[in-house]
Amino acid sequence: MGIDALSPVAPARIRCLLLPSGTIKRSRFLTFVERLQQESTVRLGDVSPNTKSQRNMFSPLAFPTGLAIYDMTTVSPSSSYLALAPFELYREPLVVIGIADGLSSFPEKDTAAAISLSADSDGTSNGRSNSGDFSETIGWLKDQYPRALVHQVFIFDCDGRVLSSSSDVILVPSLKNSKTTTMKTLMCDLTALLLIEMTSYAKSLQALPTIETPKSPQDQRASGDYTHNSNPQLDKDPRPESRISRTPTSRSSSPAANGERMYQRDSVPSQMYAAATDDTDERSTSRPPLNGYRTPPVALDQTNGASEAQQPSLDKERLRRLSRDRVALQGFGSGSVGERARNKANGRKGVVLGSLYLLAGRWPDALKELIEGATVARGLGDHVWHAKALDYILVCLLICAWAGMDFEIPQICYPLGDKTSPGLGKTPKHNSLNSIPDLTPLKSPNAANRLVSLQNLCNLLPDLANNILHLYVRAATFTADQLPQISYSESAIRFAKLLTIIENAHGSLDDQGLQLVVLNVDTNKRPTTIPSHLASFPTKAEVAGVLLKALPSSATESSLDMNDRVNILAGIASVLAKLGYHRKKAFIMRELVIILLPALIQSRKDSAAELGVHPAASLSSHELIGNVKEFEEASRPQQGSVVGIQSFLSLMCEVYGVVFSAKAEKLLHTHVSAETHHKDPDGNSIMRLDSLDLIVGCIIEDASTRSFGDSSLKVDVLRLCINICEALPDIPGILRFSSDLLKTAASGIAPGPESRDGSPALPMEDQARLLSNISRTVGAARKFSIGNSDAEYWDDFLVRGIEITRTSTLKSPSPRKRTHLDNGATFGSDTKDGPFIYNPFGTKSGSTAIEPLLVVGEEATFSILCQNLFDFDLDIEWIRLDTIDGSVDSSANNLMIGPYRTQSFQLVGAPKLSGVLRIVGCLVKVKGCRERRFPIFRSSWKGITEAKFKHLGLSTAVVIDERSESSVSEAARPRREITTRGPVTATLDVKVIGPQPNVVVQKTSLSQSAMMLLEGETKRFTMTLRNISYNTPVDILSLSFTDSATSTLQHALTNKGLSPSELYEVELVSYQKETLKWLHEDCNREVKIAPNENLSLEIEVVGKPGLTYGSIYIDYGYLGVDKAEAMNEFFTRQISFPFTITVNPSINLVRNDFLPFTGDFAWLNQKKNLGSGESARNTPPDRRSRATSRLTPKPENRFQSLLERLGLGAHGSDHFLLLLDFHNSWPKPLSISVQVREKTTVQEPIPTDLWKRAYTAHEVLQPDQTSRLVLLLPRIFLANPYAPIPSLNPTTKRQFIHSSSTAFDNETERSAREAFWLREDILKLMRASWTEDATGRTGQIELRTLRLTARMVDAIKLEDVGIDLTIKADSMFETDPEMASPVTQLARSVFHVPVDAFLTLNATVTNRLQTPIYPLLRLQPSLRNQPYNVALDLGRKFAFNGLLQQALPLLQPGESTEVQLGVVFLAGGEFEIRASIEEVRIWKDPTVGKANGGADDAADLGMSRLLDRIERRAWQSREPCIVHAIGDA
Repeated sequence: MGIDALSPVAPARIRCLLLPSGTIKRSRFLTFVERLQQESTVRLGDVSPNTKSQRNMFSPLAFPTGLAIYDMTTVSPSSSYLALAPFELYREPLVVIGIADGLSSFPEKDTAAAISLSADSDGTSNGRSNSGDFSETIGWLKDQYPRALVHQVFIFDCDGRVLSSSSDVILVPSLKNSKTTTMKTLMCDLTALLLIEMTSYAKSLQALPTIETPKSPQDQRASGDYTHNSNPQLDKDPRPESRISRTPTSRSSSPAANGERMYQRDSVPSQMYAAATDDTDERSTSRPPLNGYRTPPVALDQTNGASEAQQPSLDKERLRRLSRDRVALQGFGSGSVGERARNKANGRKGVVLGSLYLLAGRWPDALKELIEGATVARGLGDHVWHAKALDYILVCLLICAWAGMDFEIPQICYPLGDKTSPGLGKTPKHNSLNSIPDLTPLKSPNAANRLVSLQNLCNLLPDLANNILHLYVRAATFTADQLPQISYSESAIRFAKLLTIIENAHGSLDDQGLQLVVLNVDTNKRPTTIPSHLASFPTKAEVAGVLLKALPSSATESSLDMNDRVNILAGIASVLAKLGYHRKKAFIMRELVIILLPALIQSRKDSAAELGVHPAASLSSHELIGNVKEFEEASRPQQGSVVGIQSFLSLMCEVYGVVFSAKAEKLLHTHVSAETHHKDPDGNSIMRLDSLDLIVGCIIEDASTRSFGDSSLKVDVLRLCINICEALPDIPGILRFSSDLLKTAASGIAPGPESRDGSPALPMEDQARLLSNISRTVGAARKFSIGNSDAEYWDDFLVRGIEITRTSTLKSPSPRKRTHLDNGATFGSDTKDGPFIYNPFGTKSGSTAIEPLLVVGEEATFSILCQNLFDFDLDIEWIRLDTIDGSVDSSANNLMIGPYRTQSFQLVGAPKLSGVLRIVGCLVKVKGCRERRFPIFRSSWKGITEAKFKHLGLSTAVVIDERSESSVSEAARPRREITTRGPVTATLDVKVIGPQPNVVVQKTSLSQSAMMLLEGETKRFTMTLRNISYNTPVDILSLSFTDSATSTLQHALTNKGLSPSELYEVELVSYQKETLKWLHEDCNREVKIAPNENLSLEIEVVGKPGLTYGSIYIDYGYLGVDKAEAMNEFFTRQISFPFTITVNPSINLVRNDFLPFTGDFAWLNQKKNLGSGESARNTPPDRRSRATSRLTPKPENRFQSLLERLGLGAHGSDHFLLLLDFHNSWPKPLSISVQVREKTTVQEPIPTDLWKRAYTAHEVLQPDQTSRLVLLLPRIFLANPYAPIPSLNPTTKRQFIHSSSTAFDNETERSAREAFWLREDILKLMRASWTEDATGRTGQIELRTLRLTARMVDAIKLEDVGIDLTIKADSMFETDPEMASPVTQLARSVFHVPVDAFLTLNATVTNRLQTPIYPLLRLQPSLRNQPYNVALDLGRKFAFNGLLQQALPLLQPGESTEVQLGVVFLAGGEFEIRASIEEVRIWKDPTVGKANGGADDAADLGMSRLLDRIERRAWQSREPCIVHAIGDA
């Protein structure tokens, strides 16, 4: 948000006036202004103090944490604002900056000459200009704005140019050449200069005898004093010779005189400089004379023809006379009138000085001066200055609170505070050092104290604001000091705005509220709880009462000019909007428009008179219309703000209940979900919307709005808006509000055939006048090429019906949906009966053909019924059918509807595309209105007025339509639910198809349409299709199949008693193992059959048990486009080919078994592969021979080659044995082959052929023979053994299968799921086939008959946590290679060790889980093959160094940790060491509860949580570590 001119802390802002200087574009000027506004807050600690000058009264060193806040404005203050100084110094600009563009060229006769920047030796800009080229600009600024303290010119983007020196011209480099601190440094330098000048200004104020209270314009006119109310633009030196530049010699010859004239301001009388003449040297050194320019005189006697040479003597004589008068008033005692006047003057000076400290950011000094000034003013009954001091104190406290400082509320702010008389002996001169000792309102920051102070300030604010306003009124009643109305009104607005901010925050003032108060930055964060003290805070009505005090009375209204009245009313309307009083706001806004209208009309008349045209014909004048484009650009609403005359007037009209015609257009352009573009007859693009709910929502909301408020008042407000727009002139506004007036006056109904209540609430003459005004305005806009030159049509019920009067019939093929093309070569089914297009066992459904039906390219006649409820002829430029995809050519031009009637038109159109032609309405271009879409409203509709009023005020004007909730505006105001139904939109759906081909089955390779095959065998046959059409090709072809085996499985799917694993098997065979399949070379290539051409299809058949017949269904059609561009629905025809199938049995898997297998073979292979020759040499010969004979397989063992590879890959050393029994049911010998591959790991790259490195087991089975094959497979680890069993049925929406058993048990479900996933992993590692050697026939053996028991599962699965135990020698044997290790490893877990040797027991723990664990390792040594009580008696046989039970750190997934324990075997024998891991505590996933997983596991989320184990787990080592301790012989 920008700076608020009526901010509660406006007195703390330094007004800085920014003016364009030289030749500069508006866009460039605004860009430079934005750069300055970004650095509008300057910290005093960053400002360099003035060490050379004595003018350091406002030195930043006194309070470095203070802030100087600038109000950057480009608008010159009015005369009424300047008349309030020095009473309110913040109103007049203390700093005037001329902004120049360094890139622009200046004419020689312009006020600023061509510029160039000086550069240092290194080529960089020095940041200062150096010439008198801009001296005239500086002089002009000082001449035009003599009240300002600082006058400077900022030249932006002046890289690479040179000027001679001048301290008043600042060079600002371009943005790309600027540093981050460039602008901040410039603002700090500007602030330093301002603080110096403020010192001189403050001392001049202190030298005044007194400071008068500003007078109202009536008082000034009565007394003849126009000094403070004069326009600063008129306060120029009338003598032309004062503009002539003086020579440097003349400027430097009399520095004292120049300094004396330089400090003279219009804000104070000229007598104030008498006491400051002794400070001439200081002024001359700190501020040099400015080229002979002097501040223009203020007093009337200074401008009555006095020459420049006589003026100093006159000033001195007047000062001496005033000095004698001031001495004559002294010496009459403390209670005398003179002493009282001096004390009052001192109090007023203190208030002004405090305001200067406040502007300078010296808040502690400001507070001290203001407290003293308020005390003096209260004691002396100076009510105006007492109130102003309290106002400044409040601003100071708010600023301190915003800055995060701790403060205390002064006692003077409380209405019942200390009323002791102020000290009368205080000297009139004050500075930053002589503050009052006992006033310490500011302390070091303390959060608790600050919150308490803030709350106390909130509680005090209502009384303080009322007290200040009461003092202003009391001063006007009992004293001669009557405050001007502008000051009183703005004070009331500022207080009301502050109270509103606190009231909206539930009676509290926090950091967010302070940001809004000081910087006008709204964070949209409001307290969620209402404080307990809310009842004591004023209500909204009481705050509004304070605000409405700002309204000028009839007596004081004449004293305000139009600008002041507009500012006051605008401020009141803004605060009323924040309070939620929208109707009061609208009333104030209407008064504001009434004030503006005469001035705008007069301005239009004056402009027309200058051009010599009649004011009524000004819209036809090129000179008056020439700046409309610039006006539209300037008043266009910016992002995040409401700017512009149309937005302003819309806010007012909305509260009065005006029905906006542009509302539908806004919704159509901002809520587009699926838009396309149409073209009108001229080729222009038109945007349309598929959904009709938005238009219906607008109609419902308009009906509710139409029932709210008084219709005559709405008409008056809209006429006022039209007059305002015509006076500007604003052509888009004229068109908009003219349409709004027609729409608001319209009945807003769709009348029935016999209805007579549809007439608008406007006389016939007014209707015709508005239509003529729209036509005339549109013509003028198009003449001068002004954008947005079309009005919005005012009746949403233009189209009342569309019908087809003539069409052709055509036999409809079978309809298909767009999803059928996405399924590939086979068309799926949308029903839940199965995945087939045609199911002979299913229930036949009736025809779903939709009539009428059209053909591509064939014309049809449409009848369109339109209505016109107004009393004028409605001209329609063109009308077209509005369809979903624009696939129809139709248009009718130059139509006319008579007044108040319904009329039908005939329109001829031909569809261009096949599919569904949905006509949703018409696209109509009414003369003078923009083209827009009109839905079809066949039935009558009228908004029903509520019989019982349940809502009052604005809540009756805002509704929520349940059918189109997204289309209603989301304004933050009361809402109610709709009680009536909206109008029903109608659509006309027409089926459109293109030419369709005809295809027949010409021949097949089957004999008598029959074939025979074995189980698992695959056979193929061919069939030939012929397109017998003459000119229509086939570009879409799809095959689907049915067979007896699949039909049986489909019937089995209806059995609700199947377990999840059984249901998975049935779905797998049904949906993934196809019995019939179409083989074509390129699946992605589209199949096409040209007219009178053939196509051969190859079909593959797989033998399955129960297969007796099959049918092939061929769907074909013609799309004419690519599949990706096809419509949602198309048409195909279908032919079928049935045939008979005979399947005989072959090889069957009858039984299976799983057995554990030792890992010693893998260990031995790994040992050999690592070159264990050295360890073998250390082994005694007798032991080495025994181990070799036990582990090495015999040569005739057929597993020898397989065993030699165990443990050499990346698949681990744990395996299991699989026993499979196969039976041959075919009367001929069959050879079987079973392949087993290793399981791939994540680290291992996936080979192109997974079965390339698989080993194969062969066997020949004679007829009716059963044989067993023994296979070796790696053990399997399941990361998620309890994962849900998925569903493979594509016709259902479920992703997983849940157990339907009534006796559901968690343990049973866990076991079933674990067995299911182990079985799936095993089947992925194996495949089997059979071959008949005599004939060469081959087939696949079905292995999915494998079954697992709990014993088999234990042999297959790999433990979640692996524990490996090994014995190693002491580290000394590893460091010395010459020493032989005393430890001999005979197998993976068998070791030979000597007695009394220091050994190390290594326990390696591996976490294979997907979650971390907190492990606790337990080691349990014992004697082998001994009773339990003897086995644990190891006191003299085994010693260890450490703990047998110890907690391990958190073990992440996939990590391993190793634990070492020093052991010594004290006696010979066989020992056994076992290990176990116990979970110390359960690890909890911090993400649980934040995300419920993806869509795939959402359906089984509850079951997975039910099956998860929540108790601590324990794992045992699979095999113990066996140690043979051998003593000395």
